[in-house]
Amino acid sequence: MENHEVEANNNQHSLKWGAILGLISIIITLIIYIIDITLLAKSGVGLISLVIFLGVVIYAGREYRSKIGGYMSFKEAFLHAFIVFVIAGFLGTVFNYLLYNFIDPEIVPVLIEAQMTNTMQAMEAFGGGSTEMMDEMAKGMKEAYTLTGQAKAFLWSLIFYAIGALIIGAINKKKNKEEEF
Repeated sequence: MENHEVEANNNQHSLKWGAILGLISIIITLIIYIIDITLLAKSGVGLISLVIFLGVVIYAGREYRSKIGGYMSFKEAFLHAFIVFVIAGFLGTVFNYLLYNFIDPEIVPVLIEAQMTNTMQAMEAFGGGSTEMMDEMAKGMKEAYTLTGQAKAFLWSLIFYAIGALIIGAINKKKNKEEEF
């Protein structure tokens, strides 16, 4: 397959799986919203979501590798994973912004309270924090739910997407031993 054909197929496949992963992210958020929105403030839920997302991106990359003949360079594997992460992250960010600001803006104070409670418990375990510090944190948490806050969080997420894509690229790459000679 020509190099530009591989890149076009990689982009199409990445966009498709980015949309799928974005929908999975939205569905997980909706399920949590229905069950108990404060679960979004718990680190365990985030960890479970991370494992699901990594698994989906690894699966998508391996599916693509099979589709193009069973071999994929690190660059192709990295770009595939990175695009999947970025598309999914963007869709999730847009949904979260809509949820927090239009669908149910009353959940923002509930989430902030849950985050503050979790933070206070963690700080008490390490010796506590001042009231001033907690007030500043609450202000910052409230700003995180705004359009600017969501955009900043997405931009910072790009760093984590790149790190995840590097790891997944290393996992999904496979050299064709016959082409090396």
